Amino acid sequence: MRGRFFPTWGIFALTACGGEAAENARATAWDAEIAVDAALGTDGATGVPDAAPDPDAMPPAPASVGVTGNAFNFASQGGSLIGGVVSVLERPGVTATTTDDGAFAFDVLPVGAELTFVLSYMDYPPIQTGTHVLPPDGMARVSFQAPDPDLYDTLARVVRVIPAPDRCQIATTVTRVGNSLYDDTPGTHGEPDATVTIDPTPPDVDGPVYFNLVKYNVIWPDRQLRATTADGGVLFLNVPEGEYTLRASKPDTTFRPVKIKCRAGFLANASPPWGLQALTGGVGPRTEPDWQ
Repeated sequence: MRGRFFPTWGIFALTACGGEAAENARATAWDAEIAVDAALGTDGATGVPDAAPDPDAMPPAPASVGVTGNAFNFASQGGSLIGGVVSVLERPGVTATTTDDGAFAFDVLPVGAELTFVLSYMDYPPIQTGTHVLPPDGMARVSFQAPDPDLYDTLARVVRVIPAPDRCQIATTVTRVGNSLYDDTPGTHGEPDATVTIDPTPPDVDGPVYFNLVKYNVIWPDRQLRATTADGGVLFLNVPEGEYTLRASKPDTTFRPVKIKCRAGFLANASPPWGLQALTGGVGPRTEPDWQ
């Protein structure tokens, strides 16, 4: 707009006048320019009409949203863990307590923040989830599959490893499209014949160790396997502290990767549906029970 009212020579002339008169003249001209811009609906710097509001534009994303989930007892008796304390690794002091069905909830967490959830329960081994960036619609069904001390020790004996106190143990489940721990149809939820990698690869990595499956409730980690079974479970053992990304691969199948913050003495279990979830392809959702 200013170029339409004041050619270059005019600006120099006003500047050369000096004193209060020149300042008043500049102020009057500027006020006139703003008034014209307002009347015409234009940008004062360019003279281009202002863009009209887009009626189809998405509303601003919320600054904070909620997260809900459950703590499951990963042991022979199953069930939920009641009275456990769930905290947020990246938000010290933010906690929730699991209710009668193992449920927990955080009502206000910042969108776009990295979040790792940690469960403390009685004498159970300390356990945490994978690390996720909180989406604008929040997170639901964040799950803990927490082994009791007896099962944790049994699994260690089966894979012939002594958990090192200065390292972490990593577990996840490669899960088929449309299935998770929350399935209405009982049965397995793993995506078979997938391979899992850890990046960066620790120089002394012990894994992947995949879970074998005889039937729905008879599984064990089998060092002879080279890919997942229908259970979908996989372990990396005695991993040095650090940040890692787990990825699953299978022809004609895409998976969501998962980040792990490996901390000394912790079991990091990225369990369904926030583990290595198949997004497309694979064997597809299970629609019938597969109890055997």
